[in-house]
Amino acid sequence: MSSAADRLPRIAAFSELRIPSAILGVDQIFEFLAATGICEFRASSSLEFRPEDLAWADSIILVRGASQQESRIQKEALRLGKRTAIYLDDDLENVPSTASSALFFHTATAQKGLLSILKGADLTLVTNEFLGHSLEKRHGVQATVLRQPRPAPPITPPQAASEYGNTIRIGFLGSFDHHAFLEELLEKPVRKVQEKFGQQVRFVFCGSAPAFAAAIGAEVIPYEMDFHAWRQRAAGLGIDIGLAPLPSADFHRAKYWNKYLEYGSLGIPGIYSEDSPNATVVRSEQTGLIVPNEPEAWGNAIERLIRDEGFRADLGRAAAQDVESRFSEKALASQWRDAVQPLLAHRAPATETSAIRIAQGPWQHWRDRYALYGARRTIAMLRRRLQRRRG
Repeated sequence: MSSAADRLPRIAAFSELRIPSAILGVDQIFEFLAATGICEFRASSSLEFRPEDLAWADSIILVRGASQQESRIQKEALRLGKRTAIYLDDDLENVPSTASSALFFHTATAQKGLLSILKGADLTLVTNEFLGHSLEKRHGVQATVLRQPRPAPPITPPQAASEYGNTIRIGFLGSFDHHAFLEELLEKPVRKVQEKFGQQVRFVFCGSAPAFAAAIGAEVIPYEMDFHAWRQRAAGLGIDIGLAPLPSADFHRAKYWNKYLEYGSLGIPGIYSEDSPNATVVRSEQTGLIVPNEPEAWGNAIERLIRDEGFRADLGRAAAQDVESRFSEKALASQWRDAVQPLLAHRAPATETSAIRIAQGPWQHWRDRYALYGARRTIAMLRRRLQRRRG
């Protein structure tokens, strides 16, 4: 009879939703490791919890874990001799009030859950060193960096010239959380560029719609929750210049260089804020442009790329090559194995599904939401869900 040590380690990742943090930061990594025979992997939902996934696993990863259910999952995993990890790609203790996730993370219940999971985890995985140092300073937590790869699979952007003619398309790809900063930093230079170049250029805002978009005739595309559909859509927009402004604040310094990976993997030459994670990996004048958060500087950078087609093409090609050579699965595989070795080395005692003791189901879900948001907001959320189901 074979022992647990004779089989591959089993890793299960739990997240509330299939957000990019889970898909890129955890699933893509462990799916690659599983495909190369290093482990077995399952992606699971903490909202629609399946006891069999926890019973199966030797170790679990809670992606941005902070909910009551995720706290219960961690405690049960520890009771059963499993190792637990938390994966963080944001400083969730300092989410700006303008972010859509602030509704959840600003609650006392979520902050309590986050801290409990963080302190109870055997391994804390973060995407950059700044966030790791912040957690160590605040809580004495020793974090391990787990580099996120470029989105997979690589996409060759379609030849958009025939569809868009000679129009130079200048785009922002991102979530709706960014609209306020886009308005603050880019309204003046974008209006000036549009006025100067007229029909030679077209601005495209995909996922975030600043208030001035309509006034300049910009193309506005809603955010797509399905990440893979979003990426396919982005690849077909024919973006010639990518904009990646980011505020100069510690919350944003704790982020990853997602925008460089996104633009670079699509061969889009990007303009990036100088005091941002993107600026730590972009080679200015070679794989992108790095500029201060000043309207005039952004306007000058946009105009430069509009006027110099050759330079624009060189930046896009170099960025694509750089992203693939440094941030593909092949390039990062060794770093991943080292970072998650504590999980790969562990084998938990065999667990029957019937041994799992976690409250679940719709009643428990709405009890948790009530504890988070109170009666009025929880009732409103329940009504919206019922309305969606009725069509």
